Amino acid sequence: MATLFRGALIGGAVLAAALPATGQQTDADPDTMRVCASTKDAPYSTADLDGFENRIAEIIADEAGLTLEMVQVEKDAIFLHRDGIEQDICEVIIGVDEGDERMLTSEPYYRSAYAFVARQDRGFEGHTWQDIDQEGYDTFAYRYHSPAETILKYSGRYEYNLIYQASLVDFEDRRNQYTQVPAERVVDEVSSGKADLGILFAPEAARFVKDSREPLEMTLITNGIERSDGLVIPLQYSQSVGVADDSPELLEKIDAALESGSARIRAVLEEEGIPTLPMN
Repeated sequence: MATLFRGALIGGAVLAAALPATGQQTDADPDTMRVCASTKDAPYSTADLDGFENRIAEIIADEAGLTLEMVQVEKDAIFLHRDGIEQDICEVIIGVDEGDERMLTSEPYYRSAYAFVARQDRGFEGHTWQDIDQEGYDTFAYRYHSPAETILKYSGRYEYNLIYQASLVDFEDRRNQYTQVPAERVVDEVSSGKADLGILFAPEAARFVKDSREPLEMTLITNGIERSDGLVIPLQYSQSVGVADDSPELLEKIDAALESGSARIRAVLEEEGIPTLPMN
């Protein structure tokens, strides 16, 4: 997957309920859109509800004429389906890959790609994943469980980089637990010069690249990774809204809201600094 799912509502109310995601349930209201949002997934979603997907949820609810109930889950976003939709504390997850088989998915509302993040003063050039193989680029920061690991393995840089990468999570043992490097940490490592290059999904990086004191540049990767068995791992992804399987009527409302609110959503993405690609 590209993402691990990956203010006040204009014209409506935002209800924030912080839940530990342990099976608590609420009665579904046809006039309410219950969105599960991680408190640990900046810049997508945050405890302060200032993530760009929090804002997109507000726009969708407003365009659909629904009251937004933001159900905050105090876990990483990878657990939102299992501990959110499956536990019936919400019906909606913002920002899932198009066609995610665990749920119904809306028409995609933007498309982006994995990207290289480099300091401008380094003069990095390249837009294919093979372009990390350059003199002077030896240390790479990335988020676990992503195609970045495959890029390093296929380029022969993975083993050399292991100790540095483990330092980003304080050498925490990854066995039998979910361990992740925050997107902000990846960008900070590049900004400080500790990493020669960052590799991560552009929407994860955009906010932190824009806010960096050290000028950074972000370059979208334009190709995919062809494995030895011929399977291609894509590095470009379309993002949709995920809806519980038993809520097709809600999906229809969300699709209509995405269309009517497309300009507002595009403005959020532009303000965030997210580079987008044409829809396929």
